Amino acid sequence: ACAATANKDDARTMKTITRTLILAAALALAALTPARAETKTLHYPTQDDALFSIEVPSDWKVSEIEEVGDFGTLESPNGNVLQFRAQKFETADEAKEEIESIADETAKFLEETYKEIKLGEAEDLTGAYPGAKLGGTGKDKEGDEYEFLSAMLVIGPTTVAEIWGAVSPEDKEDMAAANKILASFKAAK
Repeated sequence: ACAATANKDDARTMKTITRTLILAAALALAALTPARAETKTLHYPTQDDALFSIEVPSDWKVSEIEEVGDFGTLESPNGNVLQFRAQKFETADEAKEEIESIADETAKFLEETYKEIKLGEAEDLTGAYPGAKLGGTGKDKEGDEYEFLSAMLVIGPTTVAEIWGAVSPEDKEDMAAANKILASFKAAK
């Protein structure tokens, strides 16, 4: 009887130790895992006159946007940048011209600002907002590597939105956040 009681006590002790070790490991892992930032809704250019909204991490800095056509800037705590804007035109033809212009301006900006640029194939966006998405890599003038994300979205017959970003490849969470921001895009009704 004493041996059976001792075995039960040993089993209970082992279960308690195992549970304590699992709990300690889970707490240690939780402490090492970066906290997910809450998000907030950003309306462009303002909530009252919104052309679109995006969900952005609440710990990213947001620049002031005064009027339609101005670029808004998001900056992550790591210093990575995402810019966005929308433009309204008088005619659909002017909007189409702007889409071509955005592609040309983006290429020109990349050539002036970065070197060793490698762009992927443009990907058509065919969801709720047709447009195009382009990604690539390059190095800034100091030789630091960056990943690029650029998207143009048609949000009305005469309204075009664009989102552009440059993120250090070391900051995987920021690139994931940039893609989530793009995926959260909603045109105002």
